Formats: sequence, structure tokens, C-alpha cells
Amino acid sequence: MRVSLLALCLALLAAAPANAQQAAEWVRGSAKGIDYANMQSGVADLFGFFCRKVDNKFVGGMVMKMPVFHTLIRDEESYSLNIVIDGARDSVTLKAKDIELWYEANDLSQQLTLARLYDAVKASNRLQMGIAAIGWRGSYDYTNAAEKLDGLMDKCL
Repeated sequence: MRVSLLALCLALLAAAPANAQQAAEWVRGSAKGIDYANMQSGVADLFGFFCRKVDNKFVGGMVMKMPVFHTLIRDEESYSLNIVIDGARDSVTLKAKDIELWYEANDLSQQLTLARLYDAVKASNRLQMGIAAIGWRGSYDYTNAAEKLDGLMDKCL
């Protein structure tokens, strides 16, 4: 009886489809003078890059909006985001505004960091992120980044 039950369980596991997360899609657009490209996954998570005009100069940045942030982040607090792309790790500090996290590259150091992350995301198809302060981690496979990100930051970086 045990052998047949074990064989049945193994057969069911082999026949069941893998519970893999569907690859996220990059979507590009423009609204209220802001050009953006967002990675939107099936679980309503959003991560993206933007370029906007501020006081006669262009400023680039990143934005994150995750449903789980509703209860985890506090407005106007800063959070350190660890990003791993193709084995390379980087970290940026984002500021909470409402239920979103924002990073704007206002100085040369921030622009270099943003350019490095932007180029890495554009050339890759997998992104892992984490915010230790709130115990959050996310891993995303995505498609079409090179196509949708191409030229987005030309004015900002």
C-alpha cells in the first residue's frame, strides 16, 4: 500500500505543471511630461524607470509600487533597496511617497548609479530585489527590457 501511494504521489507531482511565475512585461509610456518604462508582473508589482523635466533640466529615476508596501512602509521614510542583476549587487536609497518608493538622480553620483542599474536591467532578463528593513524580497523574470528601455534616459543620463 505504501509503495503504491508513494508512486501515485510521484506521478501526480510529475503530471502537475510547474508553478512558475509568468515573465513580467515592460510597458513604455508618457504622462504629464514624464517618460517612463515599467516592469509589470502578474502579481500587480511595478518597478520602473522614468525621465522627467524639473526646473528646466531633466531628472531620471526609479519607482517601485508593490501591494505589500501598503502596510510595510511609512511615508517620507528612506529605505535601502538591494538589487541583484546577473550576480552583480548594488544598493540605492529610496524615499517613500504615499505607497510608492522613489529614487531620483539629482547629483552626479546618483546619475552614475542610475545609469549602471538602467544598463544592467536593460541587458538582463532577471532582477532580484530586497529591502531588509521591512523583510521584503522579490525576484522577477522579464522580457522585452532592451526594446522598451532603449532611448528612455537619453535626456536624463
